Amino acid sequence: MKKGLYALIFLLAGTCPAFAADGEDGFYTRADVGYVYGTGDGLKKGYTAQTGFGQKWGGFLRSEFTFEYTRTRLKGPESFDKAGGNVRSRLPSWAAMTTTYADLFSYKGVSPYIGIGVGVTRNDMPDVVVNGRQMFGDSVFRLAWKAAAGVGIDLPENLVLDIGYAYTDLGRFSTKAVLGPTVHQDVKVRKIYLGLRYNF
Repeated sequence: MKKGLYALIFLLAGTCPAFAADGEDGFYTRADVGYVYGTGDGLKKGYTAQTGFGQKWGGFLRSEFTFEYTRTRLKGPESFDKAGGNVRSRLPSWAAMTTTYADLFSYKGVSPYIGIGVGVTRNDMPDVVVNGRQMFGDSVFRLAWKAAAGVGIDLPENLVLDIGYAYTDLGRFSTKAVLGPTVHQDVKVRKIYLGLRYNF
């Protein structure tokens, strides 16, 4: 995955305006909903929603700031003091992310793009019971990042239909460490989302 991340950074840095998507610079807002599935053992499907705003500049680059909510589920084998435990819990996360996108080109109102973003998440692990033992939940702040790709489709009334994919590393969820072992999970998810952008 790291090789793919480096390649994406290289593409963003080296995208040439000669091959950029046509489009007017300006401010826009966005809202999206989507489907989430985990990349590790024990992580199950979930959902995501986000809203935010952005600025297009240089004809092909976009800078965005978004608030994102992601909820997935933990069900099955999970880390419990380096041993297996049968843990079932929801895993909600709130994130503030800043993302840079490059619109690669435009053809008849269809513009594919790639992007990379970083931010901060608040990961909430609820109370759980493991092998009959009560574990107290905790909320922690973590660094997060994502790599994204998708396509924007121009609609009437200054709207753009956005169909996208994002690989997102939300960081670790963990119960409180109170004189004993903890339950913890590093959460990396794939998101498929559908949304609208409104250009002012």
